[in-house]
Amino acid sequence: MDYLKIANSGWMWFAVAIPMVVLAAQVVLLLRKSLKDGKRMGIKNEQIKSSVTASATAALGPSVSILVGLISLMVMMGAPIAWYRLSYIGAVMYEMTSADVGAQAMGIPFEQSSMTAEAFANGVWAMILGSIGWIIVSGLFTHKIDSLRVKISGGNPKTLSIITAAATLGVYVSLTFNRMWPITSTNKSIFAVIGGALTMFLLTVWNKKRQKKWVSTWGSTIAMIVGVAFAMIF
Repeated sequence: MDYLKIANSGWMWFAVAIPMVVLAAQVVLLLRKSLKDGKRMGIKNEQIKSSVTASATAALGPSVSILVGLISLMVMMGAPIAWYRLSYIGAVMYEMTSADVGAQAMGIPFEQSSMTAEAFANGVWAMILGSIGWIIVSGLFTHKIDSLRVKISGGNPKTLSIITAAATLGVYVSLTFNRMWPITSTNKSIFAVIGGALTMFLLTVWNKKRQKKWVSTWGSTIAMIVGVAFAMIF
């Protein structure tokens, strides 16, 4: 059976609707609690309205970028999982990477023409299990993280930043080079990587002095689009 028929089936919509209802309920409860406490603290209605308007406006940029990521994730993993995962996590690069790792663990390339139902299921497991650690660690160890941070960095915040950046770069460089190999003229992933990397480099250099917030919000999306364009052109 075509894996996308399973991925977009009614049962999948039903399964993801349950946590989405929970998420919507949390939003409503937090909003009601915030409004109630705001009034209790003496904050005026005009100030609350102004705060809500400013927050909603600031959320538009990230929301649109997530919507663009949603479309790319829908192509490979179907609409229900894409809707569910990006509503909860909101990091399309993590989701795509996890689904890719899950499929490759089954020996299947992360491509629509090659994906099977088993590879799809394994990708979903990787996406979900990979993010459970965040919940467990933040719930149990948040109060100890600061002392751990000081111990690892020796009290130097710059050292911790370097360690974090190096670990992140190591992971993504490994994943990137796996997609680029073998280096042949028919491997379009090479051109996609070059286009995306060049775009991010130019955006970063351009933004060093300007410090525009939209670069951090839209940078990866723009790089993704340019990378796809490079693969199609070359």
